[in-house]
Amino acid sequence: MYELSLKTPQSIAEACQMLVESGGKLIAGGTDVIPQMRNGRFQANTLIDISRLTDLNTIEEKGKVIAIGALTNYTTLRHSPLLQETVPMLVEVAGLVGGVQTQNRGSIGGNIANASPAGDTLPPLLALDAEVVLQSINGKRVLPLAEFLQGPGQTAIAPNELLRQVQFPRPAAGTKSTFMRLGNRRGMVISVVSAAIVLLLDGENRVEDVRIALGAAAPTPIRCPAAESLLHGQVLTEKLIEKAAETAVAASSPIDDVRGTAAYRRHGVKVLVRRGLQTLAGLR
Repeated sequence: MYELSLKTPQSIAEACQMLVESGGKLIAGGTDVIPQMRNGRFQANTLIDISRLTDLNTIEEKGKVIAIGALTNYTTLRHSPLLQETVPMLVEVAGLVGGVQTQNRGSIGGNIANASPAGDTLPPLLALDAEVVLQSINGKRVLPLAEFLQGPGQTAIAPNELLRQVQFPRPAAGTKSTFMRLGNRRGMVISVVSAAIVLLLDGENRVEDVRIALGAAAPTPIRCPAAESLLHGQVLTEKLIEKAAETAVAASSPIDDVRGTAAYRRHGVKVLVRRGLQTLAGLR
């Protein structure tokens, strides 16, 4: 056991100041932090509890950008009219994370900051071209989510910064999206592999925009630009979809672990990307 102090800031500015003065670490829902503390992977003498900062618990549309505060929990995501209308994929994902207790406590910001390759919100956010907004006593900085995620459990956040919000452009009218995952059971499970796909077809059923992101298939969740380029401007056929799925597999670099082998994950990528594209194109 070691001595631990807890600080409770009343504002974002105060939280940033505490980070500088104490060198502490942030805690909110605690669904990842507490298990990490128990197994020694989360070392800190000071915890800064930001769970009461209501400015970080928001879902709003600013112009053509949807912004979600870092403390927004999964239950709030599930019941947001704005997200239900614009990005139902994200609503679906929120309902898959853990059980009811985890959905009430866990936050989207915690899932992002934890930077697990299997984090379920990360592929959908990558497919939405999301950015993160970081806050410190020196002001804000914005990073693409793909740059923020640097490795398993590793991010580009500085010790004096907190994650303020995640934001992404409002999808164009007619955009469809889906999230699929493989797990060892249906509920309360860490994904063995996952895929998020965003698709927009033009008036001639050609691909106007497509984004494919994978989870648990590389050291970080990834986009599949080669597979996306293959589909742009094309009419989706079974043959083309199969080729895109194979190209997505080539972008992956999975590992063997207790949840699945690399070979199983590569097979899962192919199956999920194929099924996702077929579903969005109305072919299944």
